[in-house]
Amino acid sequence: MKRRTFKKILTGIAGVVILFVLVVVVNLLIVNNDQKKISQGKRIQEYEHPQPALLVIDIQEATTGEYSLYPFFRSNADNLLLNINRAAGSFDQHQLPVIFVKSEITNPLINLINNSYAKGSASAAFDQRLNVVSDLQLSKKVKDSFRNTRLDSLLIINQVNEIYVAGVDAAECVNATVQAALNRGYRIHILRDAVLSKSQAATDSMMVVFTGLGASVVITDSLEHHLGPRTIRK
Repeated sequence: MKRRTFKKILTGIAGVVILFVLVVVVNLLIVNNDQKKISQGKRIQEYEHPQPALLVIDIQEATTGEYSLYPFFRSNADNLLLNINRAAGSFDQHQLPVIFVKSEITNPLINLINNSYAKGSASAAFDQRLNVVSDLQLSKKVKDSFRNTRLDSLLIINQVNEIYVAGVDAAECVNATVQAALNRGYRIHILRDAVLSKSQAATDSMMVVFTGLGASVVITDSLEHHLGPRTIRK
């Protein structure tokens, strides 16, 4: 009798574990499929006073900072942050919008597996070395920075018609955001020395991809030339 009862308990526990694993796997498949979707959005209008903006994507403690699980990001973080901060400073001095985006996940099952981007966690915070020069900040749950965020409205309010892009990962969130921006008609400039993928080869490959999509690839040293003789904040 005891053996039969014990066997039933083990069978019940095994059933619960199997069900939990199935739920997690299905959830992951749904999330992975959702992550691949790129928003279309509305085509941007002709503005009376159009201007460029800098978009900084996913420079967080979980990517380039203390909690990063990505060796290539960590080993290149200092130089990456230096270039991003230079770009942000240049846009700020010219009184141009700088928008900071970070990933924050609220799905409890995803956070159970990997809580690096759990909303409100220390690892989801912006990298402490990042010079956050503006309060134009937003969080996203998917790769595309436009989906279910206020990025569209921020760009429209500021009459932005071209976007300079910095951040990580070039093959993931940066790529999805660039495609979404191109769908809307923005002119896109990738800051080559302020964008990384998970290896140098992958980063170089994505620069070719971006060019093929119709984006231009520039370096931070050329920003003053691109931004032109605009008003500089004293």
